[in-house]
Amino acid sequence: MQDWKTQEIREAEAALDEAVTDAERVAARAEEMNEELPEAELSEEQTEQIEQLVRRGEAPAGIAELQRRIDEGELSWQQVTSGRATADEGVRRAFEAGVPAMRQVKEMLDEGHEATEIIANDPNRAPEQDDEEPPDSFLQSGNW
Repeated sequence: MQDWKTQEIREAEAALDEAVTDAERVAARAEEMNEELPEAELSEEQTEQIEQLVRRGEAPAGIAELQRRIDEGELSWQQVTSGRATADEGVRRAFEAGVPAMRQVKEMLDEGHEATEIIANDPNRAPEQDDEEPPDSFLQSGNW
């Protein structure tokens, strides 16, 4: 029986096999990395604290937009914090720039600090400003 596959077809099949193997290797590594991430779910009390900040106008616009969508039933904070909503463009935009600051805030909440204490001790907050965060504050828009 004569082989109908040309050299080009055999090379393409080999390249495809190699690409599939590479993709499987990357997917396995991504799964390993995902398992290494710490649990990021917020408690009900922490969620309520965030909602209070948003409702008082003390949250960046992206977070306020997420709260609006949550209020309308489109999303929940549990979906957002568990990672189930990461495919949502609005969720990604709201949090991209401020992941390090959010980790810091969550750690402080986990340690039992109150939201007002966290705001008062913001290292980027100018001491003379009581009513307004300075542009470089980790609580400002773009830093969450």
